[in-house]
Order: sequence, then structure tokens, then C-alpha cells
Amino acid sequence: MTGKTLRLVNFLLDTIIYLILVVVFILLFKNSIPKEDVKWISVVAYFLYYFLFELVAGRTPAKFITRSKVSSLAETTNKFFYLLQILGRTVMRFIPIDILSYLFSFRGLHDYISKTTITKL
Repeated sequence: MTGKTLRLVNFLLDTIIYLILVVVFILLFKNSIPKEDVKWISVVAYFLYYFLFELVAGRTPAKFITRSKVSSLAETTNKFFYLLQILGRTVMRFIPIDILSYLFSFRGLHDYISKTTITKL
């Protein structure tokens, strides 16, 4: 599995895993979390899910399953630059046209902006 198929599978698996985690968290703390705060918790959880997994491991849970990882296209080993790449990559996921960018390109907008790509292990 490669290319757009790999990216689609990663997206679907990560979405399912993220939703399960958020639902479990909200159910565990349903008496402590006001309903109006659920959307903000979900947004923060989405950001942390992608940012922390890709920063620490270079992979989200779906990428572990599909044996792929985030790779930098920049020719530097500077850890701060990599942190900025992952931060940019994660923030770009919040822009609605990011998902549509796959209709016109192999790499999504979040890959172009952050100078990253997905590679098979």
C-alpha cells in the first residue's frame, strides 16, 4: 500500500482512534466537563494527538499500523527545526482546504507547508 491509498488508510485509522480516545475521555469525565467545553477539549485533543505522536515518535498510531512515518524533506538535523515542521504540519490540518488538497496532489497542504512527507518503513 502506497501513495494516496496509504494516506487515506492512515487518515481513516487515525480518525477512528482519535474519536475512540475522545469519547472514552468524555465518558470518563462526563460529570466534570461542562457540555459547552466538549468541543474545545476535542480540538485540543486533536492537536495533541497529531503533534505529540509525530514529534515524539515520528508516527501516529495509524502510521505504526501501516508501517509508515513522517519524514522531513529539509536537509537538516536541527531538532528545533523538526519541532517547527511538526507544529506547522499539525496546525495546517485545521485548515479545511487541507483535506481537499489531496484531490489535486499526492501530498497534502500540511506536507507542502511543513516540508514533510510520509515514507514506508
